[in-house]
Amino acid sequence: MHVKPVDVVRKLGQAWNKHDLDTVYGLLHEDYREHVNGKLVKQGRDATRAADQAIYDAVPDYRREVDQLFGEGESVASLWRFLGTGPDGAFELPLGCFYKIRDGLIVECWIHVDSGDFARALGMGAPEKAP
Repeated sequence: MHVKPVDVVRKLGQAWNKHDLDTVYGLLHEDYREHVNGKLVKQGRDATRAADQAIYDAVPDYRREVDQLFGEGESVASLWRFLGTGPDGAFELPLGCFYKIRDGLIVECWIHVDSGDFARALGMGAPEKAP
């Protein structure tokens, strides 16, 4: 049965919101690659899950709110917001992601996010300077 790539990414978001990590990482190809702002930061499904643990530890109530989701062929684009309560309080962080899907699995993801805001949300960055 052929699964539409956009449905794979939709299922990913639903699994994240249920905190169903077995499904989340089961949707990643074993050789999954993740880029943040153009830089390769994670490689391999198991290594990605291990690296992501810091997010789950820092934001136990994390969730995704998808604003736009569309795809063509093996490519899917998503604009979404990462919400939760980090060490310094509640936050809402916009992200843009581009996914490459093959045989029903996510093989690559390009994430675009304000790295400073992301680090601050997880309690790992310097406080934002006042204007």
